[in-house]
Parts: sequence; structure tokens; C-alpha cells
Amino acid sequence: MSRDANKPIALVFSVVLALLAGCGTTGSMPSQQKQQATQVTGDLLTAVVANRDRQVLSLLSAGVAPDQPGASGETPLMLAAASGNRRIVRLLLAAGAKVNAVDKDGYSPVMHAAAQGHLSVVRALLAAGANVNVSQDGESLLMKVVGSGDLLTAEMLLAAGADVHYRGGQGVTALDIARTRGFQELEMLLRQAGAGR
Repeated sequence: MSRDANKPIALVFSVVLALLAGCGTTGSMPSQQKQQATQVTGDLLTAVVANRDRQVLSLLSAGVAPDQPGASGETPLMLAAASGNRRIVRLLLAAGAKVNAVDKDGYSPVMHAAAQGHLSVVRALLAAGANVNVSQDGESLLMKVVGSGDLLTAEMLLAAGADVHYRGGQGVTALDIARTRGFQELEMLLRQAGAGR
């Protein structure tokens, strides 16, 4: 392993040691320690965006918090879900990442994964307890998926217990969206799941 590969690990250990050394003192964390902690969080976000599985594992193993959001409010799990990296999603979940966290726009990790059509990531998040009936701006996750015409993800959401009767803004349902957009297979699927009764 090269010396450059050991730099993030060394930085994490120095932050941990600095934090432990400061446990007995009063007052706030010195600015240098805050800066190092911010750098470690930035390293995790950078590793997730770059799909560097091993670096993510190394940082999480060293105790880096898995839920520190970036400037846009997205957590590492949201970024991994949006990029479709199931391995990093699983690493973050195993480290305790919050599966139902929401960003400043109201999107959860499962919404990010579904929006990009990452079916295996949606499945992993649902298995980890993601809320299948999450909504954002008056639309349920099922409504968003139906609106995009994604039959396979819609089937998965329905199997996981998505509410076919959810009414969004102006009383619109997923069935209404499927009808309006001419998605006949989705309309049939929703009817079979009990929509329109």
C-alpha cells in the first residue's frame, strides 16, 4: 500500500486521538480539530462520489460518522443511492447510516435510487427498512416512479407495501398518473394491487 493511501487513515486516527485528548477539557472544540473533523467528513463524501469502496470501508472502520451531510444536505447514503453503488450503500447501512434521512429538498435515499432507476439499490434500502410510503412535494414515491414509467420499480414498491390509494395534490393518485400518461401496463399493475376500488 502506498503512503498516499495511508494519509486518510492517518488523518482519521489523528482526529480521534485529538478528540480523546480533549475529552477532559471544557469549552468547545478547538478550530484545528473542527477543521480536521470537517476534512474527514469531506473525505467520506469524496470517496462515495468517486465510488471508492475500499476508502469508504477504511474511513467507516476508523469511526467516521456515516451520516454527515455535505453542503447540499445530502448524506453519503443519498449520494451512493443516487449513483447506484450497492456495495457502498451496504457499507454505509452497516455503519449505521440513517436509511430514512431526508435532504433539504425532502428526498430520502430510496427516492434518490428510484429516481435514477437503480433497482438493486432500491431493493437493498427497502430491506434495510426504508419507508416505502415516503412522499415529497405532495407526491408519493410510487407516484414518482409511475410518472417515470418504471414498471419494475413500481412492482417492487407495491410488493413492499406501497399505498396505491395515496392522494397527492388535488387528489391525484398513482393510477391517475398512469392513465394520464398512457402507461397501460402500470395502470393494469395498479388495478391488480387494488387501486381504483
